[in-house]
Amino acid sequence: MHQTPNVTPVTDPGFNPSGSREVDAIKKAALVFEKVVRDNTDPGRRTSIAITHLETAVMYAVKSAVVGDA
Repeated sequence: MHQTPNVTPVTDPGFNPSGSREVDAIKKAALVFEKVVRDNTDPGRRTSIAITHLETAVMYAVKSAVVGDA
């Protein structure tokens, strides 16, 4: 198992216009989990799907943290 070089991270930890601690925590955790996935799986369809779903999860978690979940 190995990490694929030259991949775009699932999130940009530097983009947090609100300065939210919650957003920072979500993004940092996502990057850690992404590394676990990439370091412990072979590149391929299932890994790609896992990363796509992680990106989606981060997007909705950040949106919930910023605008609420009403």
